[in-house]
Amino acid sequence: MNEVYREPISGQPIRVNEDYEIDWRGTIGVGDILYGLNAAHALSKMYDHPIKMNVFWEHDEDYVYHYEDPETIIERTHILEGMYHNAHNVTVNHIFNSTDEEIKKLRWRGFGHQRHQQKVLTFHHWLFRKELFQRSRNKVVFWRPTFNREIPSGGKKWKMTFSVKEWERIIMFLELKGYELVELSYRTPVREAIYHISTSKFCIFYDGMWQYIARNFCKPVITLGGSSIAKVHSPQGVHFSKPHDPDNCFWDYLYRLPENEKHLEGRARRYKKQLMDKIDDF
Repeated sequence: MNEVYREPISGQPIRVNEDYEIDWRGTIGVGDILYGLNAAHALSKMYDHPIKMNVFWEHDEDYVYHYEDPETIIERTHILEGMYHNAHNVTVNHIFNSTDEEIKKLRWRGFGHQRHQQKVLTFHHWLFRKELFQRSRNKVVFWRPTFNREIPSGGKKWKMTFSVKEWERIIMFLELKGYELVELSYRTPVREAIYHISTSKFCIFYDGMWQYIARNFCKPVITLGGSSIAKVHSPQGVHFSKPHDPDNCFWDYLYRLPENEKHLEGRARRYKKQLMDKIDDF
């Protein structure tokens, strides 16, 4: 392993293999591949060296989750790779029909926390290319678990702490406030998702699907879900774990829109400034 670097925003001590080659488990979720790409770019910056990222897929190149899906996850990955600032610093190598049980279990290999390689990654801060940033409109982009590829269950039930009725209430309230609403689902083509998120005023969503696109545009966001992992994935936003919390009331916050836009925008600006200080050639 190379020497340890402490990433400046998270403070997380990170090491990478001496050959600067990392392995990542590919899944059909677009958020997972963005998580890995962010990590690879952050490593490249810390070590001032190109990174080779091997992505292990258990399926072939043409696999789709459902026959009506407009894009494969591989097509989405190819599009997203080129969206990154300094995209040339990360080379992605796709390995299809993988039978590697170790990477399936570990999720990533060849880099990680100094003391425990599989500790949750918090150092993966990066941006899309500057020319992709758009002027904001009076548009709110949202996505909810109802229209994910599958309803979260088992160990992921924390993503469902806001019910279908509560989501309908959120949508109705935002419409009454005069926002233009755009809903994304897992089937939304990736370029369409990028366009709507990049031109939005803010996003509101459960922890999943498109949150890394909002993050890489430093968009103001409201994340809903009963796990603190949402703060790891969307550090530029505000997080509510449940709809009714006397110490952190979501409905009070929502009802104070658009006044609370200033608070949302302030958090996003602070995060972007941290990134600008880190990425000195943006």
